[in-house]
Amino acid sequence: MNRWNDGFCLVLAGGGSKGIYHLGVWKALLEMGIQVDAFVGTSIGALVAGLLAQDQQDSYDSFIDSISLDSIIALPSGFIEKGRLSVGREAFQDAPELFRSLIAHQGLDTSPLRKLLEAYIDESKIRNSGKDLGIVTVDLSSLKPREMFLEDMEEGRVLDYLMASAAFPGFKSPVIEGKKYVDGGVFENIPYEMARKRGYRRLIVSDIGGLGRNRKVEYEGSLTAYIKSSINMGWIFDFDRDFLRDFQLLGYLDTLRTFGRIAGYFYFIKPGKVPKFSFTPHQESANFPKEMEHERNLHLKYMECAALVLEITRIRLYEYQSLFDAIKTKLCDEESKIENLVKGEEDRIKNTVSILRESAKTGIFKGSPYYNYRIIEEILPPSAWEVTKKALERIHPELNAGLYFLEQLAKHG
Repeated sequence: MNRWNDGFCLVLAGGGSKGIYHLGVWKALLEMGIQVDAFVGTSIGALVAGLLAQDQQDSYDSFIDSISLDSIIALPSGFIEKGRLSVGREAFQDAPELFRSLIAHQGLDTSPLRKLLEAYIDESKIRNSGKDLGIVTVDLSSLKPREMFLEDMEEGRVLDYLMASAAFPGFKSPVIEGKKYVDGGVFENIPYEMARKRGYRRLIVSDIGGLGRNRKVEYEGSLTAYIKSSINMGWIFDFDRDFLRDFQLLGYLDTLRTFGRIAGYFYFIKPGKVPKFSFTPHQESANFPKEMEHERNLHLKYMECAALVLEITRIRLYEYQSLFDAIKTKLCDEESKIENLVKGEEDRIKNTVSILRESAKTGIFKGSPYYNYRIIEEILPPSAWEVTKKALERIHPELNAGLYFLEQLAKHG
């Protein structure tokens, strides 16, 4: 099977609620007009693969809005708080109800997930779309993996096999033809080799850093775009709406950057004019994070370092000017906070000194790197500067370059 001249095969990793990232990836691919002929996934990646293989784009936003913890598993209300799994006092009170459900279903009840899939995935649409679909699951009866494509799934069983691929350990095990199944991530969380064995040589991988077996991807003999979430955030059962929105947007932005449509290493910046701000780099500030050591665009490097030390929001599509403006605004805010602290009560200053010294020992600082560095300058005795500054520099390789840019901005901006 020769796939050199076809569209891409999209390989979708497992990772629970973090699978929302895949839909951000898909949005970017659609915008760029990149043709995808096949979808191969594990766990949540298999569910998204099934959704996308229908080639019905009008339902995706509605599907995203329907995702919540209680749309995946049936839990007593005390175990859910703001979309997250809760183990507080209310959960303790509802524990007997949960235990009865666990015994009755031999695991967590996933009937809500089944209903969600029935509402948004139509097997006939998948079979008639002309798209290829592949999933991975594990047969508990034989303890062997099953790598299955659409033609391997009996008529009327596609939803069953999608559920089998996403049967996270602890969930009720789906039973198909008398055999129990468990999550495909136990065998292979990123089913790249499965796609290669199918004959695909043009592949896009969406890696969300999920649990399970993540084997090294071997690219040789292929054209592979590897998209990986660039910010470590959330966990596999985090269904908070803000997290879902941000992580989907991250998938979109990571994809655009992977395909060279936007610039940046830690931020996402549209191509365009750089703000008029001239400064001359000097050797002492020339240490950059390793990701950008060889980047020739000095404005990009220094602006990103400055944004990092100020902890400017990263999950947003910037223009050079809007990032520059955000840096100036945050710089003023941080300096105002520092001024208020320095002019404040002596007890508050002493408490801040104590916190800084403890932070230097643990490596855990509160507040932005810029704020901490400036506080060190303002309130610590010179004899204590070096140890605390070096602790900050070890944690934040962007610190020197970012500080230099901000110093020049304060002088000339």
